[in-house]
Amino acid sequence: MKEFLKTNTVTYNLMSFTGFKALIVFSLLMESPKSYEEVCEYFLNHPYIQEKISIDTFRVYITSLKMAGCQVKRERINKVSKYSIISHPFELSITDEQTNSLLKIYKNISKSITIQELILFEEFIEKIAQYIKDEKFINAYKKVSVFKDINIKLIKELLECCDKKEQIVIKYNSPNSGKKNIEIISDKLEFSNNKLYLYGTGFEYMQYGSFLVSRIDEIVEIKEIKTIPLVKELKVGYALTTNPKNVQLRENEKIIQTNKDNIIIEITSSNEFLTRQRLLEYGPECTILYPESFKKDFVTYLESMKAGYFND
Repeated sequence: MKEFLKTNTVTYNLMSFTGFKALIVFSLLMESPKSYEEVCEYFLNHPYIQEKISIDTFRVYITSLKMAGCQVKRERINKVSKYSIISHPFELSITDEQTNSLLKIYKNISKSITIQELILFEEFIEKIAQYIKDEKFINAYKKVSVFKDINIKLIKELLECCDKKEQIVIKYNSPNSGKKNIEIISDKLEFSNNKLYLYGTGFEYMQYGSFLVSRIDEIVEIKEIKTIPLVKELKVGYALTTNPKNVQLRENEKIIQTNKDNIIIEITSSNEFLTRQRLLEYGPECTILYPESFKKDFVTYLESMKAGYFND
């Protein structure tokens, strides 16, 4: 230690080279199956070792690893004997109680952090899983993950497109018409009912809509030249009999009047379906004020829902 503090240089005398080499062999065999020749080549090119080891010394290291509790596998690959470590006593383990606690934490924080932060947490769990190698833990996590059945790389690409409001073409697996290309102006990624959606203005129907991310196969194209779609917007006014402090307005909503018994809100959207779904969330607390055509269509929709429960 004194020599190192004085020279700030690692030398042969500062190491226990037997233990150091054994750790290197352990690390190499953990990465992938290695032959004696491959280990020798690594040692020869190592900045501190710079020498080969004999086959007998290599066998001593293998025996030492086995005595330490490692399960070493020897196999013939392309007519060459190679060694790999299948398991070892240094693996990270996790109890059922720890698994439950970790999943509980995940469920709680997943409701209050951003998608970018959720991706970081997901990647952190994946790193832990590589060391734990516990199928029970991995399967339990997959069940609660908000990103199950979704490619994280795709989510990152969609987030980047949304940040830049890119005009993109996605390959979408539609439940009604099967796989097809859809062109949209990407806007945002957002969770709804624990499912991740891509929101944007679609060129097929010239309206703002949502697309289930788990049904998106890939981004086929990012347009270099953007086109402004001719979108017809709808303004709907509705009254809410609730405390204004309890209302969480969306980007396309604004309070236009506050009364003693209610508040009047106006929502602007090009998508009648999403607007209707938004108003259905409020239940009987919501009364549509205008336009008259939307109000009539909404009442017709409610009557059709009622008929499904009271068929003669």
